[in-house]
Amino acid sequence: MELTIYIVEDSSPVRERLIEAVSDVPNARVVGQAAAVKEALEGVQRSQPRVLILDIQLRHGSGIRLLKQMRATGMSLPELVIVVTNYPTDDYRKASHDCGANHFFDKASEFDKVRDVLLEHGARQPGYAGAISSGP
Repeated sequence: MELTIYIVEDSSPVRERLIEAVSDVPNARVVGQAAAVKEALEGVQRSQPRVLILDIQLRHGSGIRLLKQMRATGMSLPELVIVVTNYPTDDYRKASHDCGANHFFDKASEFDKVRDVLLEHGARQPGYAGAISSGP
């Protein structure tokens, strides 16, 4: 089963890095991307991704606001929500989890964990075409 991913990140270089990180995850496909809350809300509603990767600080809002708006409008959250941020405070971590995030990673020190989580999540899906590498 295909792992469809929507990325919400206001920094183009970071967004490109996220796209690159998920590109070698078997059965994964980025179905959309946005830099601001409004376009993300519309894009997620339109594409119905299975995975949402988002930043805390966005243009005209925040990732937490996006998650709250999704719930307030009756949208179902994707099955996997991953927050990546340069603001890895306990308050943001708690707020992210309270809004439905499954994972919360610091961009500076945990960026590679995004790919690892996607590989693990994909491996639990029926028809998964890849294998988790345990290193050399």
